[in-house]
Amino acid sequence: MSQPGRFSPLNTLTSVAARRLAAAGLALLLLGSCTSSRPEAGGPTSFAMDTGAEAFSIGYEGIADLYVEPVPTQSLALAALDGVAALDPAIDFMRRGDALIVTDTGTPFAKFTVPADDNPTQWARLTAAAIEAARKRSAVLADTDADRLYEVAFDAITGKLDRFSRYHNASETRAGRAARKGYTGIGVTIGQTDGSVVVASVYRGSPAHTAGLQTGDRFVAVDGKSVTDKDMEATANLLRGAIGTTVDIRIARGPAELDFQILRQRVIEDTVRFAALDGIAYFNVSGFNSDTASALALALREAKAQLGDDLPGIILDLRQNRGGTLDEAVEVADLFVDNGIILETQGRHSMSRHRYDAQYGNTTTLAPIAVLIDSGSASAAEVVAAALQDSGRALVIGARSYGKGTVQRVIDIPPISSELILTWARMHAPSGYALSDFGVFPSICTPDYGDDPEVSAAALESGELRLSETMQKRLYVTRMDESERRKLLAWCHADHPPSTTDSDTRLAVRLLSDRKLFQLAFHASRVALGERPANPD
Repeated sequence: MSQPGRFSPLNTLTSVAARRLAAAGLALLLLGSCTSSRPEAGGPTSFAMDTGAEAFSIGYEGIADLYVEPVPTQSLALAALDGVAALDPAIDFMRRGDALIVTDTGTPFAKFTVPADDNPTQWARLTAAAIEAARKRSAVLADTDADRLYEVAFDAITGKLDRFSRYHNASETRAGRAARKGYTGIGVTIGQTDGSVVVASVYRGSPAHTAGLQTGDRFVAVDGKSVTDKDMEATANLLRGAIGTTVDIRIARGPAELDFQILRQRVIEDTVRFAALDGIAYFNVSGFNSDTASALALALREAKAQLGDDLPGIILDLRQNRGGTLDEAVEVADLFVDNGIILETQGRHSMSRHRYDAQYGNTTTLAPIAVLIDSGSASAAEVVAAALQDSGRALVIGARSYGKGTVQRVIDIPPISSELILTWARMHAPSGYALSDFGVFPSICTPDYGDDPEVSAAALESGELRLSETMQKRLYVTRMDESERRKLLAWCHADHPPSTTDSDTRLAVRLLSDRKLFQLAFHASRVALGERPANPD
């Protein structure tokens, strides 16, 4: 285990693959006629062998170095070729001893000598060369642009990995980076209604919010160019631009058309929302990006200004929160946890084995906390819920969380403007149990008690609501047989979208407003946590 500290696992990885490609020689023997009468797909979208070899080398090296489990590179390369072959059923790639044979409707037309070892660079060169040979034979592959070829190849590669490793093409990469780090723009999300591109939401405090754009506004023109016949992507591209530049926007609001000139700035999605519920501070956290912890700290100050410095209670609603940046989750937990472990990660790479400790003095409040989770709460949301539960800072209410429980590493693939997202560590709660598969167990499973929060409260007061038996099972899930695991996976599963008025939130308000009842549930939850297993999985 590494020493306590902080670092960001959501980094990009560059590769020395390009410098190695020249050394990766391949033997190619043409069998029969290899025609190239069709012109190659033209322009910048056509497949280039050197670019492909570099892109595959970066991917293969990243998996070899960082993925949580060892995977033979040859299995990745063969999967990539199978993905490409699926585009044209006539084409097949077959490994035969020390040769890779490419066939067209069963007839061999190209043969490659496979690398003698599991060398990622040599297998990358072979992958690109085999794809290029197939494109010269197949009209379908020749007409398929490079982005699509890479997409099917890398999707097949990540299909050999776990369910959380994935490939992002160029447009998905731009969107993912914007979600994590922000982007330069005006601060809106867009949608499409009745054939018109409309403002779907406006980020609080963004240039669009300051200018007065509203949800439902229909885009008419951007910088003098009509967008009435444009799709969302085309309109979004017109709205983007360099920071500090202005964009002229004409929108339709009802029967009127309005003009705005808006300064483009760095914009980060607003992931925190505060509301006061019967004197209780309610915070919905919808995701974790680079601004979430500071936004929550600001919202806590707003809550104290409105409700008083000694907040009577806090509701942290993480339902349907799919996660995000790990460091931000740790920082959010650190706002409430004063000492001890927040999270431990374990993986194959030495840097993936890490412990995140609460930093003394960072705590912003000692108010009692209820955390709301459901089966859509995943990843970073599970980190926060588990840290607050295990440290004794919060009562967790709702349904069992998703069970992602893994940390991803982002590998930048510059030659094709894409990225590969790999699982490189598994997460363990402070009490030692793994968050993968089973996720965080709520202290109070609300699906068991229906939509009336008073039923749960009455069950708690009467002693009918027993927290210990099922919660303690989370520590021993790896020792269960398959039938027991399936039964536990089916327990307390529900999707409850975040709301200030639903039964989960009303139960949280009810408990936080009745300190005796809250302490009764909280004490039972602490007993149920049990002791840390000697050998956490």
